[in-house]
Amino acid sequence: MTGIKPVHVTSIDFSAFGDPVFLVGCADGSIRLHSTTTEYPIMEWNGSTNGEPIISVQWALTRPAVFFVLDAASCLYIWDLLANDFQPVIKEKNQLDEITTMSVFGDPGKQNSFAGISLAKQSGKIEIHYLNKQWSVPNTEEIEKLHDILNQSII
Repeated sequence: MTGIKPVHVTSIDFSAFGDPVFLVGCADGSIRLHSTTTEYPIMEWNGSTNGEPIISVQWALTRPAVFFVLDAASCLYIWDLLANDFQPVIKEKNQLDEITTMSVFGDPGKQNSFAGISLAKQSGKIEIHYLNKQWSVPNTEEIEKLHDILNQSII
């Protein structure tokens, strides 16, 4: 695979669903999906943050095809690889109080609506946001559909 350049990694998160895959957020704003079974990324997204460095990338704990990205411009992105594997399905810019970090929560063993994301703000405030069922309850056969997407990317 040519064209893969080394870049400063700012965040790594492994899938909680037993797949040997992990997400990597980079200082150049790129996001990479890697497998522990191959040297190169199996998917890569370069333009979603307009070059803003990635602060945090985290898989959803209740949906295997969903992940969250926070960039240095305080934008939060939601990716759903089943809905769109080219770009985030939601982009939310925080204008008032910069988000400094985030943490995703939920119980993978109980796929219910008790899942969400906590956001730490520059002011010292912490916000808790609960996800609606669209982002917290897996679709039927979601893991199999994700495997199909990943297998197509490796080929």
